[in-house]
Amino acid sequence: MRRSISAILVLIALFALLGCGEKSQTEDVKRDDVKTEDMDYQLRMDPLPFKNVLESLKPVAKELAQQTPTAPYQVSENVYEQSFAIGVISADAVMAISSRDESKLKGYTELLIEYSKNIGLKDEILKMADEIQYVLGNNEQDKWESLEKLIYNYQTEVELAFYQEEMLDQYTLMQLGGWSEGLYRITNLYLKNWDKEGAKTINQRGIVNALINNLDLIQSDKIKEANYYEVAREGFAKIKKIIYSVNEDEFYTKDDIEGINKISAKIVNSVRK
Repeated sequence: MRRSISAILVLIALFALLGCGEKSQTEDVKRDDVKTEDMDYQLRMDPLPFKNVLESLKPVAKELAQQTPTAPYQVSENVYEQSFAIGVISADAVMAISSRDESKLKGYTELLIEYSKNIGLKDEILKMADEIQYVLGNNEQDKWESLEKLIYNYQTEVELAFYQEEMLDQYTLMQLGGWSEGLYRITNLYLKNWDKEGAKTINQRGIVNALINNLDLIQSDKIKEANYYEVAREGFAKIKKIIYSVNEDEFYTKDDIEGINKISAKIVNSVRK
């Protein structure tokens, strides 16, 4: 039995929360290390359209893009870790578009193509990733607007593929990668350029609750036995405690933001090769 959910889940932590939905299902999950059939897998997701993210970030978009890494995020040849990496790299790619940084974006999209192939995503998604590279290499004036749309579409199609192919654990890891990277970059920005009003953007209770919920619903033993899984579960429990430590109309301290910065960095680095 399925409940339809609205919207696209996008991965980056600097946004106005728009709402949430839930899906529950009973079906076989096609993973070689998950033997349970007809399991009840309830997945909660929050719609976070990239366009709304960027609209809310215009005052700091260029500064934020400067926080993205020069070397793209690399992980081992493991489909679970690469699913996490797709979330991280997609978040970095959106920020790189804001700063019109061709060299960074080229490196990011090359890895998106590589990881998409390794995971076994459908040909249509691989063609979309190739198109990002093609548009990036031309000199058309509107190419950045086209790249923005292509990145949105790529992200959406990858999420949809994970969802439709019942790769729900990988779907969750993609969420985890994008949101952890987003939290790290935004807190890093505000620690360097303190703005107590801007720092309130981390107060996304629905998102943190949804992610904790999804992590608890991971079925793969291979994921649950991995160090990064426990790092993420413990880390987001601590992040939730910090986020809930103030009312929505109150401000976080610099110590609060530094705490989240260190935790999110630890989560991101726990998967990095």
